[in-house]
Amino acid sequence: MKTLDNKYAKNFDYIMFFTVILISAFGIMNLYGSLSVNHKDFFDPYVIKQIIWFFISFFIMAVIITIDYNTLIEAAYYIYGVVFILIIAVLLKGKIMHGASRWISLGIFSFQPSELMKISLVFALAKYFTSYENKKGYSIAGLIMPFAIILLPVLLIAKEPDLGTALIVLFIGSIMIFLAGIKRSAVIILTGLGAVAGPFLWLRLKPYQKSRILIFLHPAKDYLGAGYNIIQSEIAVGSGRIFGEGFGKGSQSVLNFLPAKHTDFIFSTFMQQFGFAGGLILIGLYFILIIRGFKIVYRTKKIQGFLLGGGALGIITFHTIINMFMTVGMLPVVGVPLPFFSYGGTSLVVDMSAVAILLNISMRRYKFQS
Repeated sequence: MKTLDNKYAKNFDYIMFFTVILISAFGIMNLYGSLSVNHKDFFDPYVIKQIIWFFISFFIMAVIITIDYNTLIEAAYYIYGVVFILIIAVLLKGKIMHGASRWISLGIFSFQPSELMKISLVFALAKYFTSYENKKGYSIAGLIMPFAIILLPVLLIAKEPDLGTALIVLFIGSIMIFLAGIKRSAVIILTGLGAVAGPFLWLRLKPYQKSRILIFLHPAKDYLGAGYNIIQSEIAVGSGRIFGEGFGKGSQSVLNFLPAKHTDFIFSTFMQQFGFAGGLILIGLYFILIIRGFKIVYRTKKIQGFLLGGGALGIITFHTIINMFMTVGMLPVVGVPLPFFSYGGTSLVVDMSAVAILLNISMRRYKFQS
């Protein structure tokens, strides 16, 4: 047993682990600076909840690390089924906030099943592609079941409505299909279907969703409406300059000009407080995290670990890129949190679970080495 433990410790990625802890600590500190510094209460309730969710997520990460990831894959369909039922429950009896039914309330806490679907989908697709492995690549016929696994929750999440999360789930599923291997003929067919479906999907979007897409290139055209959020975000980023306005002194967040300052636009509040220099440090930490994850996936020889790790890394990478690009006006505004940084318990659980999967794969790499 001692030899086994030594091998686990040898392959544990301590750099990834402590990078995640550091980003999470910066996130809580930034949340405090955005919400609590100028308040009478020492801690804003959001800060307290985020700290509690951090410890819950850390516990879940520890549990996932201790279980062989092959065992987790065996339970994938059960995990997926439970989360799918929760998404249906949200549509029927969910808590409505800001005109959308996305949350299930548990008294003082609420959680989003749509966030949990991201990690559940990774498990389910890893289970399918390892059970029906095709080294020559999958044809359209071979992808019918994976597409059903992906599209059913995507349609339900879009109906909440939560277009941002629905697109992320779709992107993660697409990455899993790409990693599993797909024939060239299937790529051509899917590209054609996507081009044909595009106009119909556009017609199905709600007016505010169309406005977000149309306005992001020229937000000043509707600076008090659809363009307001991104304009305030860009002001926050720009006013931080090189070294920032100082901890707790971000005018856009303190004076409440910036909407969703603790969730979608948390990166903007950080840039305003700590400037370009602080932003570079934070981006550097995410770069280290993603590169370490890529190395784990690249070195994995077993298809189970390759698919599971690739999907987990896709969650972190997509969230990071989309959120940061969104806050500086390079992408339309969608409700995508910044991993380990934005306020939100369910998203933190999902992000910690994704890292736990990567650490799990890294630890057990020795099992498949000759």
